[in-house]
Amino acid sequence: MPRNQPNPNPPADETRPGDDALSTGQLENLARQMAESHTASHHPRSRSPLLHRLQEQEALLREAYQRFASEPQLSLSFAGEWLLDNFYIVQQALRQVREDMPEGFYRQLPQVQTHSLESHPPRIYLVACEIIRHSQNYLVFDQVRRFIHIYQGINRLTMGELWALPTMLRFGLLENLTQAVAHITGLQTPDSGEVFIGATPTPQELTEERIVSNCILSLRASAVQDWKTFFEDVSRVEQVLRRDPAKVYAAMDFDTRDSYRKVVEELARATGWDEEEVAQEAIQVAQAGSQDSPCTQHVGFYLLDAGRAQLEARLDYRPPLSTRLRRWLSSHPTLVYLGSSALITLIILLGLVWYAMAAGGTLLQLLGVVLIALIPVTAVAVSLVNWIITYTIPPHILPRMAFEDGIPANCRTVVVIPALLTHPDEVKDLLWQLELYFQSNADPNLYFAVLSDFADATDSHMPGDEDLIEQAIAGIQALNEKYGTHSAGPFYLFHRERQWNPAEELWMGWERKRGKLADLNKLLMGDVPTYFSVQEGNLEILPQIKYVITLDADTVLPLGGARRLVATLAHPLNRAEFDPESDKVVSGYTVLQ
Repeated sequence: MPRNQPNPNPPADETRPGDDALSTGQLENLARQMAESHTASHHPRSRSPLLHRLQEQEALLREAYQRFASEPQLSLSFAGEWLLDNFYIVQQALRQVREDMPEGFYRQLPQVQTHSLESHPPRIYLVACEIIRHSQNYLVFDQVRRFIHIYQGINRLTMGELWALPTMLRFGLLENLTQAVAHITGLQTPDSGEVFIGATPTPQELTEERIVSNCILSLRASAVQDWKTFFEDVSRVEQVLRRDPAKVYAAMDFDTRDSYRKVVEELARATGWDEEEVAQEAIQVAQAGSQDSPCTQHVGFYLLDAGRAQLEARLDYRPPLSTRLRRWLSSHPTLVYLGSSALITLIILLGLVWYAMAAGGTLLQLLGVVLIALIPVTAVAVSLVNWIITYTIPPHILPRMAFEDGIPANCRTVVVIPALLTHPDEVKDLLWQLELYFQSNADPNLYFAVLSDFADATDSHMPGDEDLIEQAIAGIQALNEKYGTHSAGPFYLFHRERQWNPAEELWMGWERKRGKLADLNKLLMGDVPTYFSVQEGNLEILPQIKYVITLDADTVLPLGGARRLVATLAHPLNRAEFDPESDKVVSGYTVLQ
């Protein structure tokens, strides 16, 4: 049998995995009984017995692997073939458990009081052990999902526990695998410790060979399981948040939904409320939001935005002093930034003045020290403040829609390259760059355009101008024929003629790059007349364009980058809202970089 492949043919005396498992009805009864018997509590731990046991598992499994490899009688056995062929899966599972179970995370998991007064194993660990015992080490994830649903109907699990479930399942499988190979090889297993309760089936239930094969199959399946989707399927908080009155939550990407859930988890931990109850309160506040502002009907407004204070008041949450201080600093960025820079500048200058005074400097000399040092000291202070901010304030990630199926029609976007037409080779490079953007970001609601001017000149028309325009038009037409549909293609050319600039005494494009973008905005808004003397492409689509992405000719647009930018700006919390009187932006963004 080739290595790195599981043995498809178990010995004749073995049955298929899971043949002796409980029926669906028995599984549901077991989940209910277990949920009713568990009372969660929080007992602080100074150490993690699971992590200590993981080290013992790894050492024993490596020793067993060496023994299987060195002893022919063991290596040719059914269990030996499975372990030798699939030890990389075991190593991967060990590494995954070690990475996914840091000390701080383990201590936050709710625990269960057992018959031993000193035994407080994590509740989710006991749940994982029961699932493994029921399945006889051969996990069927639809049954796992069903078990968790039934359990939570009686005893709610926290989101942290649901995220820990894959780790605990792997850990339980590794424990059973360790016990089985130790028995086969004759290795001595250390005491399992207080928390390892009922994980390993008795020999009467399964042979060690079956345990080895089932555990490895389950570890392999666990490695490819989509645990993000699994989590959202079984999370009760997720199901509550999906009732978002604005119908936005379910359409967001996973990372944004996760950021919402983390706020729910944070508030629940701080207030003592159940996580599901916190999510329900957020939904109720959103349902009472103003009809005049759709943003206030989105649950995220009360989790991540200005409505957070309203939700906290309903939960009777009183932020600690450190949180209030951090919020005050965040709400006064200009004052904090300029004040910090000024304070550091003052401290350094006072130090220099004190040194000069100690050296016997006169008043005039002290004033000279201040004047000479002011500019370099200010530069040092600003650099220091920037460094402190960079390393102490985490970045604020903007929420984003999913748009997994592409940019929707109500968010049609044009990607533009403002450029100068100066030489035939440069026109060729522009067209090539435009095609490259399209290939890395092809989308039926994404369009690509060149915004062009001629180079500055002493006359409004120069020799070669017409040739450059004809080359650009022909290139756009060729691209549309190559990539366009039966109606039209996604490529455009908008070109402006030179205008006289009395300040520079030259003929040039008005306001250069900024002017081209301003003129494009007028064109998209339907203003006439237009300054673009050449408009090549399907002009009927222009009134439907909502966003513009502008790139320099040497800028790279990453694969899917345009869709991610549009998905971010389209999120309700990022959409610009204007003051009706001053026309200033009061929330959201008009520009993202």
